[in-house]
Amino acid sequence: MAEFSDLSEIQSCSDEKLDNAVGGQDDISNSDDVVKSITNKIIQVLQLTDNANKDQIVNSLLEKGRQSLIDYQEDIPTEIYTKEMDSKDSKLVELLKMYFQRKWEIQYGSSNEWFSLFLKQYQNGENHDLYERILTRTAEYGNKYMNNCSILSIVLQLLFEAIDDTCLHETNVFNELWLTITNNGLKSVTKYADYIIKDAMDEQINKKPSALFQALREYYRQQLFLLLEQSNIICRQNLYESALNNVAEHGWLTGVEVIKRKTTSYAYEKLLKNIHSYQLHQQTQERKEHLKDYDTPLINMQLELISTEKSTIYTDNSEKKCK
Repeated sequence: MAEFSDLSEIQSCSDEKLDNAVGGQDDISNSDDVVKSITNKIIQVLQLTDNANKDQIVNSLLEKGRQSLIDYQEDIPTEIYTKEMDSKDSKLVELLKMYFQRKWEIQYGSSNEWFSLFLKQYQNGENHDLYERILTRTAEYGNKYMNNCSILSIVLQLLFEAIDDTCLHETNVFNELWLTITNNGLKSVTKYADYIIKDAMDEQINKKPSALFQALREYYRQQLFLLLEQSNIICRQNLYESALNNVAEHGWLTGVEVIKRKTTSYAYEKLLKNIHSYQLHQQTQERKEHLKDYDTPLINMQLELISTEKSTIYTDNSEKKCK
């Protein structure tokens, strides 16, 4: 079996480079031009033209949002820094909103038509204010709340509208929601019914395929397929896609049960062990990231695998080696 470090190398499901977006060369070229224009305007607004650190500062802003400018306060004229940091509608915020909106449309949306349609429903409909709130939050904090799957994070932030900025900054609710849904799938969102409009929750659970279901497919796809391959489970009769749909809906353990009768018991037990290792690794990484960002412990959530399936995974038979 491959070293476990291999499992984390592809865990980011949506943060591909712009040139991987399936939108045609024109979209890519236009996007590059827009990004270049935005970066030039940021340099002008912050008066960084002759600053040796300008590229580093701009790259930090495009990754971590306006708050990252705190690390470069000495590089910015005091009057400019105060003006751009104190106003919620500053020119810097507007430029960063333009950048992230373009990123959502091209980098994520061009290869996921459903995501583009989902965004437009919020951007152009009665929920425009909510869309602006999430976009402004991203301009402020960059990828801080994107975790390892931007598409899923954006969908969750838009749907669970009661998780506002105060709730996001002062509680662990969003982190707990993330851990729950990325381990237990779509059906587990009912545990956070207080933070989402009931009609919206019912639509996401019952409509096939809903935006949240498709976002979860994006989250699970690469890691699930890797684990299936490492467990020597052969893809036949659309088995991988069937497993992906089931895992997106029901989570790792219940989801993979769909392939139990379609592979050998040895391969299936190996898959359960690999999932167990991956979940523990993910839980550790989430806690480290949370401690880094908040300096407070994340609630110790018992993963489904640990609480319900430990005895299934750790059997004497599963320890035997292939000859």
